[in-house]
Amino acid sequence: MWLYLFETIELFSNQKSFSLGTDTTRNLWLLLHFKHLEIKHKTLLYQVDNGIRQRKNTKHPVRKMVKKHNTTTELLSYLSDKPYKVRHLELEFTNGWKIKQMPYIALRFYTNSTEERDELITGLLSISGQGPIDIPKLEENYTYSFNSHDTLVKVDPEGLPLPDEFWPKERVDEWRKDQVKIYNTNLDEDSESVPF
Repeated sequence: MWLYLFETIELFSNQKSFSLGTDTTRNLWLLLHFKHLEIKHKTLLYQVDNGIRQRKNTKHPVRKMVKKHNTTTELLSYLSDKPYKVRHLELEFTNGWKIKQMPYIALRFYTNSTEERDELITGLLSISGQGPIDIPKLEENYTYSFNSHDTLVKVDPEGLPLPDEFWPKERVDEWRKDQVKIYNTNLDEDSESVPF
């Protein structure tokens, strides 16, 4: 099986945001592609990790970085020679874009329009050697996995769309009710198929 830089993609319901599944501990270098943007606000939680030199029982506290950085280049240069493990990262740029790290599993990107979102997806996939993909064919709030460099497969084709932070409370409540119905239906089917 081939390993791809981006394993999954999910479009969010506001039609301006998306998530790319990647190993965020090793692939924070992707932020260098945003070095032309100025950082407006940053939230970074880190923990010292001395690797094999650290005693087994040593547990360093998680701290919030207060040092200011104007660009992602400055931030990554600073982090490159520190024994820090990034636990949480959120960047907001002066142009309105945002990037949020879902620790270890994904980067979420927030743009200002559908056109910017689609351009950013195309650009990031071309950096990785993946794509092109037909973005308008993707359904919002479903996770797609890369089956090859340009072929996507819906992870749960029978399932419900996954809620995102843009859903109103009523829609989330309705989604929960639907999930309970599906769960109870599956329990009933499993209990009927198992003889006593």
